[in-house]
Amino acid sequence: MSPGAGQATASDPLQTVKVSRVYNASAEAAFNAWTSVASLEKWFGPPGFRAEVLMRDLRVGGEWRFRMIGPEGVLHHHFGAYIEISPPRRLVFTWTSEEQVEGWRDENGAPTRVTVDFNRHVDGVKICITHERLQSDEARRALTGGWDGSLKALDSFLKGL
Repeated sequence: MSPGAGQATASDPLQTVKVSRVYNASAEAAFNAWTSVASLEKWFGPPGFRAEVLMRDLRVGGEWRFRMIGPEGVLHHHFGAYIEISPPRRLVFTWTSEEQVEGWRDENGAPTRVTVDFNRHVDGVKICITHERLQSDEARRALTGGWDGSLKALDSFLKGL
C-alpha cells in the first residue's frame, strides 16, 4: 500500500476540480479579464448568475470578496486572499463560501485553493483552473459546473473586446 493510501491529501486528485479552455486572445487580455473589477463583473459565473465584486486588493496577501447572484436571486458570497499574482501567467488565491456549503473547505476547515494558469497556445491562450482541497462530491460537482460555465462566459467576453 502506498503512503497515505485511503486518506485524502491536498494533492489528492479526488479532491481536485480541473477545467480548461482555449481562447483566441492574448494571455494579457485574459489575465486582465480576471483581475479588472469592471471586466470580472461582466463575465464571471455560470449561466444565469452574475457577480458583484465587493472588495478586491490585488496584491499578494490582499483579500477579495464577491457575491454571486443566482437566477432566482439567491445570494452566494465567496472570499479569499491572493497567494500569487504573476501577470500574465498565473493567479492563485484561496476560496471560501460564506454560506459554508458542505465540503467547500479543506479537511481542517481551511479555505480551498484555486490556481488559474494562462498558458500561451497556438490559437491564443489556454486557461487552466485547478481548484484543490475540496472535501465533498457535491462541492466538486458544483464547482466543476461553475468553473466550466465561467470559462464559457469568459469566451463570449473576450470575443467582444
